[in-house]
Amino acid sequence: MWKRSSFRAMVVASPLSAPEKGWTVTRKTAIYHSQSVRGHVTSKYVSYERSREQRMPELFRAAKAATMTPDAPVIEDAAIIAHQGIIREVGTYRDLAPSFSGTITDLGDITLTPGLINAHSHLELAHLRGKCPQGAGFVTWVENLLQQPIFDLDEDELDKAVDELKRSGTVMVGDIATRFAKQMAGVLEASGLFFAVFVEAIGETIPKKTFIPKGEYENGLLSVAGHSLYTTHRDVLRAAKAEATQRSIPFSIHLAEHDEEVAIMADRESEFLDLLQARGRLLDFVAPQKRPVEQAAELGLLDETTLAVHCVKVTDEDIQTVRDSGATVCLCPRSNEYIGVGRAPWEKWLASGTPLCLGTDSLASNYDLDLWNEAVYLKKNFDGELSFEQLLAMVTRNPANILGAGQYLGTLEPGKRAVFATVPDTISQLF
Repeated sequence: MWKRSSFRAMVVASPLSAPEKGWTVTRKTAIYHSQSVRGHVTSKYVSYERSREQRMPELFRAAKAATMTPDAPVIEDAAIIAHQGIIREVGTYRDLAPSFSGTITDLGDITLTPGLINAHSHLELAHLRGKCPQGAGFVTWVENLLQQPIFDLDEDELDKAVDELKRSGTVMVGDIATRFAKQMAGVLEASGLFFAVFVEAIGETIPKKTFIPKGEYENGLLSVAGHSLYTTHRDVLRAAKAEATQRSIPFSIHLAEHDEEVAIMADRESEFLDLLQARGRLLDFVAPQKRPVEQAAELGLLDETTLAVHCVKVTDEDIQTVRDSGATVCLCPRSNEYIGVGRAPWEKWLASGTPLCLGTDSLASNYDLDLWNEAVYLKKNFDGELSFEQLLAMVTRNPANILGAGQYLGTLEPGKRAVFATVPDTISQLF
């Protein structure tokens, strides 16, 4: 579980080089740890020093700050005062600077945001970047995936994936772990990223004691996820959700991702079911003859602590069911396009008032782990109005809340962790 006193402070933007141990330098600022050594950073945008213990408070000045708080969503000529990794004050430079005593860092003509949160990934598959077919449909994609060394962790590729998350401004990830939950939590803990690692429940066996291995982490937590309504037995799904509820931690499930899922649940002909049964899977599966969202609701899987991932193949009634349950939906638009499963009704989801997040999904079904690229894709292909604040909420405040980090991340306000991202031009030019 989260250890409040142990969160590391960082400022995040995009990559450059690292001159000293303890620093990851970026074009616009630097990721730093509270225990980092004395260092000097010089780049096009910023030049400053930090002491070993960072005893003095720091004021960060930026042209704008998108706080994601209801009372002051965007502040012009913004100032954020941080001390020991915690935001102490947020306001205008004019109001805060005169009485401030400490280090002032002027970041220039940029927009600061809360650090980004990737709500859904599969970092175990980092070594499969570019190795699975694009746009050929779910069955073809799975057939190819099953031929890959999916359970061979590649430490180098995993390190590259983690670095990619950091470079793009991501400070937290909701990661699905099929086999290596403790290893993934360890990697993320060592990286300084915040995390929620979901142990994926698949099959028909309920563990004797727990789905979740023991482990205490400074920067995150372990939880449990159901793989899907058809690959995970309904009793296992109920048990997994019950354990998450009992522990007051989030639960996740892939839901209504593709047409094959809808067909399997409805007891209709399915090429994917044929594929699974040919491999000895789902031989005793009994279709509930319900739509996926309807079945998830009947099993008690949908509530305010559930993250439902994809939700592509849904009806208006399904959307209302999810909205009424209080669940959060994670959209993975580029992954859906990459595999070729279709496009979620983003506009209807937004209009429904359902809390929405964005996730990159795995590198077996996406081009990169850059959430800004995910946001650009969504904005460019969105049919209707999608405001900057609505889009930013999907990668900051909403995922922080559903992943159990709302007390620490997701907004720029006093008491939150001093972790920031900067808005790239690819986003700014769309608004």
